[in-house]
Amino acid sequence: MRDYIKSLVDNKRSPDENLNHVREYIQAYFLYVIYRKKYYQDMVFTGGTALRFVHKIRRFSEDIDFSLSAGAKQFDFSAVMQGVAYEFKLAGYDIDIKTKIRLAVHSALLKFSGILFETGLSPLKDEKLLIKVEIDSRPPAGGVEADTMVNTPFMFNTRHYDLPSMFAGKVHAILCREYTKGRDWFDLLWYLSAQKGLEPNFTMLNNAMAQTEKNPVTLTTENWKEEIGKIVSKTDFAKVKDDVIRFLERPEEVEFLELKTFESLLKKI
Repeated sequence: MRDYIKSLVDNKRSPDENLNHVREYIQAYFLYVIYRKKYYQDMVFTGGTALRFVHKIRRFSEDIDFSLSAGAKQFDFSAVMQGVAYEFKLAGYDIDIKTKIRLAVHSALLKFSGILFETGLSPLKDEKLLIKVEIDSRPPAGGVEADTMVNTPFMFNTRHYDLPSMFAGKVHAILCREYTKGRDWFDLLWYLSAQKGLEPNFTMLNNAMAQTEKNPVTLTTENWKEEIGKIVSKTDFAKVKDDVIRFLERPEEVEFLELKTFESLLKKI
């Protein structure tokens, strides 16, 4: 399995593209491991990586995000990460995991030694491939969970939020994130253009707003597009493009990340 990673590198691709493919293979194995060990039943896959694996969005992702399932009773994130590390080591990976347990969001940084050098993606023997895993232990109430079988290089089931609930998370990020993240805007483009009539899960969205904002606007079917429009009007889309282009499966699609595109899509919904 470790040797297979070398075959993912194609000299016709850019270094960023090859890194995306290598990282995604490891992400897929991570998801396979948590399925095989039954951890996934308590972990709701969400965010951009979930969009990629479950809905085939045409962008790669760096990190893996989860929320604690509403049905979870006793969940030990540190034990889960220990189990993951054990399985990766059995598969031949040199992995080190640093875990942090916080009140709301638990995180783990997976550090893989040797892979970047062996695949020619780094001239430095000691440079590590990093993947961050986070789980929100106190997610906003109202998210709707679903199960999907995913067939990548590995076949596994994953528990994830349904599309309106994942959309709620993305709208919350667009409205509340304090910095520009290009992947947010590419995801929003996908939601608005590929999913006709889709609206966010307003129960989950408003609960998320209440968690993070002092005086949140109550979002409804009548005003959510207007609130996004306010953010659209003051966004630096040159910065958006520069931030996201290295993650795009089709880099030419970066041209759609413009003010007029979002204004047009919001009007059509």
